[in-house]
Amino acid sequence: MEIASYIKAHSTGDETIAVLGSEAEIYFYAGRHSATGYIYMYALTEPQPYALQMQRQMIHEIETAKPAYVVLVSVVTSWNPISESSQFIFDWLDRYSRENLEPVGVINILSPTRTEYYWKTEGRTLPPPSDVFLEVFKRKSASGS
Repeated sequence: MEIASYIKAHSTGDETIAVLGSEAEIYFYAGRHSATGYIYMYALTEPQPYALQMQRQMIHEIETAKPAYVVLVSVVTSWNPISESSQFIFDWLDRYSRENLEPVGVINILSPTRTEYYWKTEGRTLPPPSDVFLEVFKRKSASGS
């Protein structure tokens, strides 16, 4: 809820967002449309012949839509990968986020009952992510700031 509230407060209703994880409720609570038709990640990492093709299609949709915000869910149950799962989408996200996005939030899941939210504000830097986390990115402005 807190992530959705942040996105809703910092974006407009006509801007899209992308959630790289299986937390489709973020779209609903934020009142924002998805930049991609892929709102659950399981098929992208399960052992099936179209997984890599689906990852590539999701990437294309995100790059084309240029979402205002991207949420990365680094929680294994949000992806359910296996050892043979393609890492293509994660490698892409690393490059894409460096070139196009800036981190504005880190949500560290420390235990089943303890989650800490950190939002980038004037003069405040973000802590490093914990082992289980979500990260919220904002699209860099055209001027690169």
